[in-house]
Amino acid sequence: MVQRDITKVVHNLNLSYLLLAQRLYEHDPATAEFRLGMQEETMEYISGLTLPQLIKLAEGSQMLFQFRLDDISTLERVTGESRIADLQQIHTGILLSTQLLNNIGQ
Repeated sequence: MVQRDITKVVHNLNLSYLLLAQRLYEHDPATAEFRLGMQEETMEYISGLTLPQLIKLAEGSQMLFQFRLDDISTLERVTGESRIADLQQIHTGILLSTQLLNNIGQ
């Protein structure tokens, strides 16, 4: 994949993410903030952007969203074998909630 193609993929992902953020926030602000790990002020700002503004923001060569499972031990716990598969999603939610609360507290 050439650099231009990678940049285009990043742009498309960024725009998709921003549009998703707007839709989630429009439907349920509190859930959107939690699922995306964003602060209320940031969500409010993004929700008010026009399509041209979203496109401009998305055009950068850097990803706008951050991978939140950046601790190897957390990744291992979430991807490891589980006796009860349904608990895996709950466990992931708890881990992300804890991480979000820790970030807000700092």
